Amino acid sequence: MEERTLERYKRNISRVSAGSLKQLTSTGNVPKGLEYFTNVLKRTFVDFEKDDNEYIGSYCVMVPDEMIYAFGYRPLRLCAGHSVAAMIGDEIVPRDACPVLKATVGFHAMRVMPIYQQCRLAVLPMTCDGKRKSAALLSQYLPVIPLPIEMDKSEERFAQNLQNMHALMKSISKETGRRFSNRKLIESCKSINVAQQEAYKLYGLLSSDNPPVTGSQVMAVLNSYCYDTPESWAQHAKILNAGLSQKAAAMQPLKRKKPRIFIAGSPITFPNYKLPFLMEGLGAQIVGDETCMAGRLLYDPVVPDEYSTDGILRALTARYVCACTCPVFEQTDDRLSSLTEKLRQTKAEGVIYHILRGCTPYDFELSMVEQLADKLDIPVLRVETDFSAEDAEQVKIRLEAFVELIEQRR
Repeated sequence: MEERTLERYKRNISRVSAGSLKQLTSTGNVPKGLEYFTNVLKRTFVDFEKDDNEYIGSYCVMVPDEMIYAFGYRPLRLCAGHSVAAMIGDEIVPRDACPVLKATVGFHAMRVMPIYQQCRLAVLPMTCDGKRKSAALLSQYLPVIPLPIEMDKSEERFAQNLQNMHALMKSISKETGRRFSNRKLIESCKSINVAQQEAYKLYGLLSSDNPPVTGSQVMAVLNSYCYDTPESWAQHAKILNAGLSQKAAAMQPLKRKKPRIFIAGSPITFPNYKLPFLMEGLGAQIVGDETCMAGRLLYDPVVPDEYSTDGILRALTARYVCACTCPVFEQTDDRLSSLTEKLRQTKAEGVIYHILRGCTPYDFELSMVEQLADKLDIPVLRVETDFSAEDAEQVKIRLEAFVELIEQRR
């Protein structure tokens, strides 16, 4: 690829990313402590800073970060949300494929992002057709380890998933030549648990009656976790939460409460915050989400029965696979139960069901979510989109009508 073309890609990636960061911080009330997290994203997607770390990439929340740390690598969430990378991937991946897959392959093909070039290998859970097929495409750029995931959450299948985790550990060791460290595994379990506790506090503040932070800002904080260490992220999340708690205590009750919106469905990944930005621009308050790059990214701490390697891997399998509420699984009762609880906790008045074009697992699930929301007397709006800005005005019109509907129901 010509140097001039590469520079143009870098400028466009930086411009789009900087635009989202500017919008996150352009509100008149930026929380104290948010700058640390926006700077993490800025260093990665605007400044293209290179560090001395080596990464192991993964597509999905079903790959345990703790195992990657146990080999002395940093985990990197490969699920990309950049329109420029998706445009490049569109020439490599089939047209109707999920834009997340397009953007991920696009970033690797462009070879302009240092963090992607520092990726030693990728672990791909075999959870949907897109991930299965993209393994062959990604293998052109870096070694790929497929991770089979049983879609049945029975005890028998748990044993198979545990066996797959043991096999993944051996595959990483064979591919990298590094030995697995049980000590590092234990340390990472503890540090990630601390980060999860702060994430819970942050979401508690977001779902309060008068939130001191916007939903898009919380999404950015959670997204930044993918490019930071759990220790540093937790340390600064604690500072952010303390500041937000003080701010919340000093805030006056709103004379007119904003419509409370919960986001479900396909992942919303930096810098593609089109949907939350539009919602907030219309005067709505995003009070929670359960997407796998924000609300579902940090959940349920790992609590091993005993700290042997097998004991911890059992706990990791239970946390990352059995507790996962992705719609690719055969059983949906736990997912619907979790969504019901979140809608009640956040006092949501409406659900935006976000579907990325080509993401069939979430599209198939929509009817069940609509039935659930109907029982709770909460309206649902299905929004299908991608990473481009071309449909922004059309989406805005539909969101505006949805916000008006909620206000009329009060």
